[in-house]
Amino acid sequence: MENLGEFIINHWLLWSILVGFIALLLGSMISSSMNGAKQVSVAQAVQLVNQQKARFIDFRDKASFEKEHIADAIHYSHSAFVAGEIKIDEPQKPVILVTATGQSLQPIYKQLQQQEVGDIYQLKGGINAWRDARLPLFN
Repeated sequence: MENLGEFIINHWLLWSILVGFIALLLGSMISSSMNGAKQVSVAQAVQLVNQQKARFIDFRDKASFEKEHIADAIHYSHSAFVAGEIKIDEPQKPVILVTATGQSLQPIYKQLQQQEVGDIYQLKGGINAWRDARLPLFN
């Protein structure tokens, strides 16, 4: 223990890498907790639809949505939704937010909260995770 300072000085590059990894890990954890929407796997999303009648809301661009989307998914423009131009029908039903890769939708989450939508989930991995699970996509 008395040689710890000397060890750190002699191996400063390794310690720098370790500190960097820890910072990235903490940043990732903080970022995901600030997103607000609960992350759900593909299997959990299917259960939510079957058991609680959750709805998929797709925020990808229109061309991607028209090319392929989850059955009965609703497409909304990201900018129009954030601007408050779109209101959710039946806000008591849970919603599952869909993106291309599962990136953060913080402004949309805030808008959904303002509309008093009940349970808000986000599909972990986005449409890519759905495709990787070999579940059906429609056009």
